Amino acid sequence: MLKRGMTTFVLVAAGALFPLALAPLFWWPVGLLSLAIFYYFITRTRTPAQAFGVGWWYALGKFGAGVSWVYVSMNQYGGTPAALAILMVFLFAAGLALLPAFWFWLSRKLISHSTVNNAHTWLSFAAFWLFAEWSRGWFLTGFPWLYAGDGHLDTWLSGWIPVIGSLGVSLICALTAAAMVELVKQRKAMFLAIWLLWPAGLVLQAMEWTQKTGELTVSAVQGNIAQNIKWNPEMLNPTIQIYTEQSEQLWESDLILWPETAVPMVMEYFQPYLDSLDQLAETEHSGLITGIVYRHTAGTELAGAYHHNSLVAVGTADGIYHKQKLVPFGEFVPFEEQLRGLIPFFDLEMSSFTSGSDQQPLLEITKEADTFTLAPYICYEIAYPLLVADMAAEADMLITVSNDAWFGDSLGPKQHMALARMRALETGRYLLRSTNTGITALVDHRGETIIQLPTGERTHLTGKAEMREGKTPFMIWHVLPALTLSILFVLYALFAQRQQRASFSSEELING
Repeated sequence: MLKRGMTTFVLVAAGALFPLALAPLFWWPVGLLSLAIFYYFITRTRTPAQAFGVGWWYALGKFGAGVSWVYVSMNQYGGTPAALAILMVFLFAAGLALLPAFWFWLSRKLISHSTVNNAHTWLSFAAFWLFAEWSRGWFLTGFPWLYAGDGHLDTWLSGWIPVIGSLGVSLICALTAAAMVELVKQRKAMFLAIWLLWPAGLVLQAMEWTQKTGELTVSAVQGNIAQNIKWNPEMLNPTIQIYTEQSEQLWESDLILWPETAVPMVMEYFQPYLDSLDQLAETEHSGLITGIVYRHTAGTELAGAYHHNSLVAVGTADGIYHKQKLVPFGEFVPFEEQLRGLIPFFDLEMSSFTSGSDQQPLLEITKEADTFTLAPYICYEIAYPLLVADMAAEADMLITVSNDAWFGDSLGPKQHMALARMRALETGRYLLRSTNTGITALVDHRGETIIQLPTGERTHLTGKAEMREGKTPFMIWHVLPALTLSILFVLYALFAQRQQRASFSSEELING
């Protein structure tokens, strides 16, 4: 057994390897190796406290490396000194690590050391891994990032994604990694059976879960406005001019999409110009959707006091959408009265948004006699599998906008783009993504990127997007199959433990 200090180092290092399995590298075998190392050490724990420690150290390495991009927004754009920004990233990762640590504490609390070497151990490990990822998607507003399944957009397991979602594929990954450890330990060929799920995924890739109902010519504009000047008053007119000029050559498209807060001002002040864009787009038989800040106007119940991060549609497109899932500290500040003013990062521009209702109507666009429905997601929202699935159920296409300039050329924007691809694959819908500095792209219903713009350039894309209807199995059942299977795994482990204890008691009486 390794000494405690070396064990801690190995766990943190194994956790730090985990993000290599995700975007942009997608080294999925490294992800399985990382999980296998974690499984090996978690099975060697004797007490719940030890399991908590192993889970926390591993997750600290995983999140410390996987969300390191938060440092860029804090230091480069939030004005936080480097040492303090590093400390805050560490605290963020340490806080995220508490959730998986809790679940593996609970696993050892329920399943004692006397049964950890039994065949059912690998099943319960995968179950608690699934519980940890699933709960992280909603606990304290949720952080649905760095799922094991997110690394399999381009492997055979991608065929399972429309069926059981990214979280379901995470369960398969955990089962595979644990089974390989048990194969080495027990030398039983039965553990190889888990690999049958992989070619099954290849077979599932041929399935068409949704059907084409129409087609739109779509465009997305990438303005490439530097984040450190985006909100300067003197940049207002140049920014509007940049997006307007980029769009002048795109009016033949059915839909033009501008990124999150492309218009750096409150909608009520921009309304006269928005009205002119509405008339122009209508004349050109085109729809324009832009990100903008919305404030409730005079005469309404929420007049002046509440702002939304929003999307507004004009021309042949119609509707307005207010972002539901806000980024803590980026769009709202928890414990605002206590934290405002402590460091510049807590006083970023537009960090006092209000979340929108979960009952908002979707956006629409009309082409000739056909009206299509668009499910909109602003930035961080595209990371939430269940939110996207629920809204996509009544939509023909997905659109998402972002301003990933906050994170520079770090892992963040690349991971974010991969999550957008994942949502397209889970829902069997085309997805159009517009960002300020990149990554702007058009993705098909299989999660494949059709067109992608280079980052850091002022440019645009145009392509054909299919409108599609129908529901994938994941849209119907969500994470229920994976959760149900995981609960059954745990119940089986508890039953096996009870049977083993009864057997031990019988032997003690006989040997008496």
